[in-house]
Parts: sequence; C-alpha cells; structure tokens
Amino acid sequence: MKTNRILIVILMGLIIFTQGACGKQVKTEAPRFVDINDVVKEAFLTDKGFSDELSKHMTKEVFNKTNIYNIYPVNSPEFKKPFKIDFSLKEISQRKENDIVQVYMIYSVMINDSNNKPIGGSGNIPITFTVQVQKTGSGWTIIKKEEKA
Repeated sequence: MKTNRILIVILMGLIIFTQGACGKQVKTEAPRFVDINDVVKEAFLTDKGFSDELSKHMTKEVFNKTNIYNIYPVNSPEFKKPFKIDFSLKEISQRKENDIVQVYMIYSVMINDSNNKPIGGSGNIPITFTVQVQKTGSGWTIIKKEEKA
C-alpha cells in the first residue's frame, strides 16, 4: 500500500514536470536591425508632403512612390474631404547584408471620402523597403521601395 502511494506521487510529479516542460515554447524572433515602421506609416499617410523629418530617413523618390496622396486620385473633385483612411502595416522580417537591410512588410489601405464613396485601396500587399545603414552613428535611410503589382 505504501509502495503504491509512493508510485502515485512519483507519477504525478513526472506528469506535472513533463507538462510544464513540454508546454513551454521558446519563441525566437527574427533579428531587427532597423525600426522603420513609424517612418513608413508617416510616408503612407501624411497629407503634408515630403517633410524635413521624413527626409532624414527616406529619399523623396521613395516617398513619392509610397504616399497615398500621390498614388490615389484624392484631389479629384468627385471626392469630398475629409477622407476616411483604414490603414495597417505589419513587418514580416528583415535581412541584412553589409550596410543594407531589406525590410519585408505587408500593408493594407482603404480610402473613402466623407460620403463613404470609395477612392481606392489595396489589401495585404507585400512590400520591401531597402534601407541604407550609415556606417557611423545609428542613422539609416530608406533608399528603395519594391511592391509586387
């Protein structure tokens, strides 16, 4: 009888131990070399044009290819301001080679006018930004944008 109790205690201990050890998953995140999310989001959504602040981290060419006010027909007289913009941006991964970082992201955007008339949008679009990392200091500049059509 005493042996059975000892065996039960040992078995319960093993069960608790293995459940605790097996239940824990080690989550490894991909390395992040630069954080461009805020700059990219600003580039997409600003209606103030290419600012001095954006110019610190992005070329004007990349801005012009990214900004929704340059891409969609928001200035058409058929659309009434203010616009309703639904935007999401998610970083997938980064890859670094020397002083160049490729940042892979997915974005979605839907733009409607104040009468809820659709202006345009895109859903779950893969996009890659090429980032030049300065060798001195911690600065970086987005120098290229690629988006599958």
